[in-house]
Amino acid sequence: PLRRFPVETSNNVYSSSTTTMFQQQRALCCLLCALMGITIHSTFAFTSSFEPRNNMHITKSNHPTKLHMSSFFADATPPKETAAAVQRDANGNAITVGQKVAIVPHNSIKAYHVQKSSYGSFDSTTKQFIPQDEANKTRKTSCLLLPEGLRGEVITVHDTNAADRPQPVLVKFGADDEERSDGYSLPSAFSMHLSANEIMVVV
Repeated sequence: PLRRFPVETSNNVYSSSTTTMFQQQRALCCLLCALMGITIHSTFAFTSSFEPRNNMHITKSNHPTKLHMSSFFADATPPKETAAAVQRDANGNAITVGQKVAIVPHNSIKAYHVQKSSYGSFDSTTKQFIPQDEANKTRKTSCLLLPEGLRGEVITVHDTNAADRPQPVLVKFGADDEERSDGYSLPSAFSMHLSANEIMVVV
C-alpha cells in the first residue's frame, strides 16, 4: 500500500515563518547592541586618554574648550634694559655726539677709504700735506696717515652693549674747516670709525 505523508497546512507554514522572522529580529537587535557597546567603550577610552599637561586644564565655567595658557607665561620675565655703554677717550673723558676730538699722539692711524687725492701724510713740523710718491706707491702707502692732533667732530657713538664694534666712535674730518685750530688742511673731507683710545676730547 502507498504511504501517505502528512500534508503541511497553512497554519503550520505561518507559524514556522513567524518564528524564523522573530529569530532574525532578535539576532539583529543583539548585533546592534553589541556595536553600540563597542562604540561607547571606544569613545570613553579615547576621551579618557587626554591628561593634563604642563598645568593645562579645561574649565567648564566659561567654555568647555577654553584653555588656560597663563601657566605657559608664568615664568616669562621681560628682559632687563641695559644702559648704553659710555665710551671714554684716552684721558678717561666721556665721548658724546657733537664734541671736538683730536687724534692722540704716537698713534699711527691709516685711512684707506679716502679719495686718491688724499693719499699721503703730513709734515710733523710744518703740518703741510705731502702727497703719496706715485713712483714708489704700494698698497700700504695708498692711504692717508692721520697725524697726531688732527681734529674732527663726533657724529655717532655706537652702543657696544648692543653690538660688537671695535671702533664705536664715528668722527668726521672736514676739509678747510674754519673752526679747525690744529693747523692742518685736508685735501678732502672724510669720516672714519675710531676706537675710544685713539682720540681725546678737546672741546
